[in-house]
Amino acid sequence: MEFGKLHSLVKLDLSGCSQLGCLPNSIVHLSQLQTFQLFECHKLEHLPVEFGKLQSLVELNLSSCSQLGYLPDSIVHLSQLKTFRLSQCHKLDNLPMEFGKLQSLLDLNLSGCSQLGCLPDSIVHLSQLQTFELSKCQKLDNLPMEFGKLQSLVELNLSGCSQLGYLPNSIVHLSQLRTFQLSECHKLEN
Repeated sequence: MEFGKLHSLVKLDLSGCSQLGCLPNSIVHLSQLQTFQLFECHKLEHLPVEFGKLQSLVELNLSSCSQLGYLPDSIVHLSQLKTFRLSQCHKLDNLPMEFGKLQSLLDLNLSGCSQLGCLPDSIVHLSQLQTFELSKCQKLDNLPMEFGKLQSLVELNLSGCSQLGYLPNSIVHLSQLRTFQLSECHKLEN
């Protein structure tokens, strides 16, 4: 299907399309698209290289896309993105280096991304981020040293990050933090 010809489309929900292996490249021409739901597209392995052209996107849900191995670098150009859900993306092992360019991001959910070993240093530039869900990121062994720059953070969940050995000293600067979950962080020393 030529999704790209649906120029007025604001919301697209492909959740539960469990046999969907890839998206047509024409999807990047949906210039009005604000909400894109791809929850439980279990066979989705990648997004189009030019996915960042979806400049109006405000909400993107890729949760339980268990075969998704990486995000295209262009995703950092989604300047209006406020909610980004990637929970249970078991093959996702890294984020683009310039992920911190997503300046409008308020809610980021990476829970259950069991192969994610580290976060890019640029993530500390998500100055509007309020909710950061990292529970059960079992390979995550550290946070960026300047993590405390996430001054708008209200909720942080690191529960079940079983390889996390320490927290950076800068974490004391998260003055807006109201909920901080660290249960089952078995290697945490400080």
